Amino acid sequence: MLSLHDALKNSYKDKKTQKQEMKKYGYYRDKQLSNHNQQVYYKPEDKKLLVVGTGTHNLSDWGTDAYLATGKLKDTNRYKEFGGVLEKAKKKYGTNATVVGHSLSGALAQYAAGKNDKVITLDKGATIGQKTRDNETSYRSKGDVVSTFAQNTKSLGTNHHRNRFIGGLLGGIPGALIGSAVDAYKAHDIGNIKNEKIFV
Repeated sequence: MLSLHDALKNSYKDKKTQKQEMKKYGYYRDKQLSNHNQQVYYKPEDKKLLVVGTGTHNLSDWGTDAYLATGKLKDTNRYKEFGGVLEKAKKKYGTNATVVGHSLSGALAQYAAGKNDKVITLDKGATIGQKTRDNETSYRSKGDVVSTFAQNTKSLGTNHHRNRFIGGLLGGIPGALIGSAVDAYKAHDIGNIKNEKIFV
Protein backbone atom coordinates (compact mmCIF):
# COMPACT_ATOMS: atom_id res chain seq x y z
CA MET A 1 0.00 0.00 0.00
CA LEU A 2 1.16 3.51 -0.82
CA SER A 3 1.78 5.61 2.26
CA LEU A 4 1.12 9.34 2.48
CA HIS A 5 4.80 9.76 3.38
CA ASP A 6 6.02 8.04 0.22
CA ALA A 7 3.56 9.84 -2.06
CA LEU A 8 4.49 13.27 -0.69
CA LYS A 9 8.23 12.68 -0.47
CA ASN A 10 8.23 11.43 -4.06
CA SER A 11 6.63 14.69 -5.25
CA TYR A 12 9.88 16.56 -4.58
CA LYS A 13 11.96 14.16 -6.72
CA ASP A 14 12.75 14.28 -10.46
CA LYS A 15 10.21 12.86 -12.91
CA LYS A 16 12.22 9.72 -13.69
CA THR A 17 12.40 8.80 -9.99
CA GLN A 18 8.71 9.65 -9.53
CA LYS A 19 7.79 7.30 -12.36
CA GLN A 20 9.95 4.45 -11.03
CA GLU A 21 8.85 4.79 -7.40
CA MET A 22 5.14 4.97 -8.12
CA LYS A 23 5.27 2.04 -10.54
CA LYS A 24 6.17 -0.15 -7.53
CA TYR A 25 2.66 0.53 -6.23
CA GLY A 26 0.95 -0.02 -9.58
CA TYR A 27 0.58 3.69 -10.41
CA TYR A 28 1.57 5.09 -13.79
CA ARG A 29 2.66 8.71 -14.10
CA ASP A 30 0.70 10.71 -16.65
CA LYS A 31 3.48 12.55 -18.47
CA GLN A 32 1.10 14.90 -20.29
CA LEU A 33 -0.54 16.22 -17.11
CA SER A 34 2.35 15.96 -14.64
CA ASN A 35 5.04 18.54 -13.99
CA HIS A 36 7.24 19.73 -11.13
CA ASN A 37 4.28 21.35 -9.31
CA GLN A 38 1.85 18.45 -9.33
CA GLN A 39 1.86 14.88 -10.54
CA VAL A 40 -1.01 12.78 -11.88
CA TYR A 41 -0.95 9.00 -11.41
CA TYR A 42 -3.41 6.34 -12.46
CA LYS A 43 -3.66 2.79 -11.13
CA PRO A 44 -5.50 0.75 -13.78
CA GLU A 45 -5.95 -2.28 -11.52
CA ASP A 46 -8.13 -0.29 -9.09
CA LYS A 47 -9.15 2.49 -11.50
CA LYS A 48 -7.73 4.90 -8.96
CA LEU A 49 -6.68 8.44 -9.84
CA LEU A 50 -4.12 10.12 -7.59
CA VAL A 51 -3.04 13.74 -7.84
CA VAL A 52 -0.08 14.74 -5.67
CA GLY A 53 0.91 18.36 -5.15
CA THR A 54 4.42 19.54 -4.40
CA GLY A 55 4.78 22.11 -1.64
CA THR A 56 6.87 25.27 -1.78
CA HIS A 57 9.94 24.36 -3.82
CA ASN A 58 11.01 27.38 -5.86
CA LEU A 59 11.24 31.16 -5.69
CA SER A 60 7.87 31.87 -7.32
CA ASP A 61 6.18 29.71 -4.69
CA TRP A 62 7.20 32.22 -2.02
CA GLY A 63 4.95 34.75 -3.75
CA THR A 64 2.14 32.17 -3.76
CA ASP A 65 2.74 31.62 -0.04
CA ALA A 66 2.24 35.36 0.51
CA TYR A 67 -1.11 35.20 -1.29
CA LEU A 68 -2.06 32.18 0.83
CA ALA A 69 -1.22 34.06 4.03
CA THR A 70 -3.57 36.88 3.01
CA GLY A 71 -6.41 34.53 2.02
CA LYS A 72 -6.02 35.11 -1.73
CA LEU A 73 -4.62 31.75 -2.84
CA LYS A 74 -7.31 31.38 -5.53
CA ASP A 75 -5.90 34.46 -7.30
CA THR A 76 -2.55 32.76 -8.00
CA ASN A 77 -1.31 31.02 -11.14
CA ARG A 78 -0.25 28.07 -9.02
CA TYR A 79 -3.83 27.56 -7.82
CA LYS A 80 -5.24 27.90 -11.34
CA GLU A 81 -2.68 25.42 -12.69
CA PHE A 82 -3.37 22.89 -9.92
CA GLY A 83 -7.13 23.13 -10.33
CA GLY A 84 -6.88 22.92 -14.12
CA VAL A 85 -4.70 19.81 -14.04
CA LEU A 86 -7.00 18.16 -11.51
CA GLU A 87 -10.09 18.78 -13.67
CA LYS A 88 -8.34 17.53 -16.83
CA ALA A 89 -7.23 14.37 -15.00
CA LYS A 90 -10.73 13.60 -13.73
CA LYS A 91 -12.16 14.11 -17.21
CA LYS A 92 -9.46 11.99 -18.86
CA TYR A 93 -9.80 9.04 -16.47
CA GLY A 94 -13.55 9.38 -15.84
CA THR A 95 -13.30 9.20 -12.07
CA ASN A 96 -12.98 11.28 -8.95
CA ALA A 97 -9.50 11.66 -7.50
CA THR A 98 -7.57 11.20 -4.32
CA VAL A 99 -5.77 14.52 -3.92
CA VAL A 100 -2.84 14.83 -1.51
CA GLY A 101 -0.57 17.70 -0.62
CA HIS A 102 1.97 18.99 1.87
CA SER A 103 2.37 22.58 3.02
CA LEU A 104 1.40 24.93 0.15
CA SER A 105 0.05 22.04 -1.90
CA GLY A 106 -2.06 20.94 1.05
CA ALA A 107 -3.90 24.24 0.79
CA LEU A 108 -4.11 23.85 -3.00
CA ALA A 109 -5.55 20.35 -2.60
CA GLN A 110 -8.12 21.55 -0.08
CA TYR A 111 -9.35 24.42 -2.24
CA ALA A 112 -9.15 22.82 -5.71
CA ALA A 113 -10.60 19.36 -5.02
CA GLY A 114 -14.24 18.66 -5.78
CA LYS A 115 -16.72 17.58 -3.13
CA ASN A 116 -16.56 13.96 -4.32
CA ASP A 117 -12.76 13.80 -4.27
CA LYS A 118 -10.86 12.39 -1.32
CA VAL A 119 -8.41 14.93 0.12
CA ILE A 120 -5.48 14.15 2.44
CA THR A 121 -3.23 16.97 3.63
CA LEU A 122 -0.15 17.22 5.81
CA ASP A 123 0.92 20.45 7.54
CA LYS A 124 -1.11 22.50 5.07
CA GLY A 125 -0.67 26.23 4.89
CA ALA A 126 -3.71 27.78 6.54
CA THR A 127 -5.10 31.16 7.43
CA ILE A 128 -7.15 32.07 10.50
CA GLY A 129 -10.58 30.46 10.37
CA GLN A 130 -9.78 28.17 7.44
CA LYS A 131 -11.85 25.03 8.01
CA THR A 132 -11.14 21.47 7.03
CA ARG A 133 -13.60 20.19 4.43
CA ASP A 134 -15.92 17.23 4.97
CA ASN A 135 -14.07 15.16 2.36
CA GLU A 136 -10.62 16.00 3.79
CA THR A 137 -8.41 14.30 6.33
CA SER A 138 -5.93 16.86 7.58
CA TYR A 139 -2.82 15.93 9.57
CA ARG A 140 -0.62 18.33 11.51
CA SER A 141 2.81 17.57 12.97
CA LYS A 142 3.37 18.74 16.51
CA GLY A 143 5.22 22.05 16.47
CA ASP A 144 4.54 22.81 12.81
CA VAL A 145 4.21 26.58 12.30
CA VAL A 146 2.82 26.60 8.75
CA SER A 147 -0.35 24.72 9.76
CA THR A 148 -0.87 26.57 13.07
CA PHE A 149 -4.26 27.96 12.03
CA ALA A 150 -5.57 24.78 10.40
CA GLN A 151 -8.73 23.61 12.14
CA ASN A 152 -10.00 20.06 12.73
CA THR A 153 -6.64 18.44 12.10
CA LYS A 154 -5.37 15.12 13.41
CA SER A 155 -2.33 15.82 15.53
CA LEU A 156 0.80 13.74 14.97
CA GLY A 157 3.96 13.47 17.04
CA THR A 158 7.22 14.30 15.34
CA ASN A 159 10.52 12.47 15.09
CA HIS A 160 12.69 15.50 15.81
CA HIS A 161 13.99 16.62 19.17
CA ARG A 162 14.40 20.16 20.36
CA ASN A 163 17.70 21.56 19.16
CA ARG A 164 19.33 22.22 22.50
CA PHE A 165 22.81 21.93 20.98
CA ILE A 166 22.47 25.16 18.97
CA GLY A 167 20.82 26.95 21.89
CA GLY A 168 23.59 25.83 24.23
CA LEU A 169 26.35 26.62 21.74
CA LEU A 170 25.22 30.17 21.06
CA GLY A 171 23.63 30.81 24.44
CA GLY A 172 21.04 33.33 25.51
CA ILE A 173 18.24 34.72 23.41
CA PRO A 174 20.01 34.37 20.00
CA GLY A 175 20.67 30.69 20.68
CA ALA A 176 17.11 30.10 21.82
CA LEU A 177 15.68 31.84 18.74
CA ILE A 178 17.89 29.99 16.27
CA GLY A 179 17.23 26.70 18.06
CA SER A 180 13.47 27.33 17.87
CA ALA A 181 13.71 28.15 14.15
CA VAL A 182 15.53 24.86 13.52
CA ASP A 183 12.85 23.03 15.53
CA ALA A 184 10.06 24.64 13.48
CA TYR A 185 11.84 23.69 10.26
CA LYS A 186 12.20 20.09 11.40
CA ALA A 187 8.56 19.94 12.50
CA HIS A 188 7.51 20.72 8.90
CA ASP A 189 9.55 17.88 7.40
CA ILE A 190 7.64 15.07 5.64
CA GLY A 191 10.06 12.61 7.23
CA ASN A 192 8.20 13.06 10.51
CA ILE A 193 5.41 10.77 9.29
CA LYS A 194 7.67 8.06 7.87
CA ASN A 195 6.55 5.51 10.46
CA GLU A 196 2.91 6.57 10.59
CA LYS A 197 0.44 4.13 9.06
CA ILE A 198 -1.33 6.67 6.85
CA PHE A 199 -2.20 5.43 3.38
CA VAL A 200 -3.65 7.14 0.31
